Amino acid sequence: MRYSLLFCLICAFSPLFSQKMVLLERANRVQTTKLYIGQTITYSLAGDEKYWYQRTITSILPESNMLLLDNFPVKLTDIAALRVRRAPLLRWVGTTFLTFGASLAVATVGAAIFQDKNTRYGLLAGCSVASAGGGLAMNSRKVLKIGEKHRLRIIEINFGAPGQPGGQ
Repeated sequence: MRYSLLFCLICAFSPLFSQKMVLLERANRVQTTKLYIGQTITYSLAGDEKYWYQRTITSILPESNMLLLDNFPVKLTDIAALRVRRAPLLRWVGTTFLTFGASLAVATVGAAIFQDKNTRYGLLAGCSVASAGGGLAMNSRKVLKIGEKHRLRIIEINFGAPGQPGGQ
């Protein structure tokens, strides 16, 4: 009984519901990435400057095709690139390579301290640097250039009451 009363109160006090989101789409792919209000994005603006801004999406304005990023209006057409994280599996493998490279470096230094005669220091140092460098590259953020391959769109899904715009 309590839950049905709570459900009725929620329905009574929120008759209009809409959801706004920014879609990051890739050409020839069905899957999209959805960005919601409250998420932090790292972006670069179009132009000569090469600065990266990290801001939180405060509001989405679909009628003017703008985002409020920390209460600064930014048009979607002005965003030139986004930095996004790589796939979780790739980050996991990168962390494994980074850990292996660091531990191999420590083992090589230990062998040098104890003057092990059967150790090839050049090969071990090279493998350590290559493994750690590959791990760092796999853990870095990927830059997506907005243009022909990737694009941003604002979507508003509105579930209004019947007879109002957006409702059926």
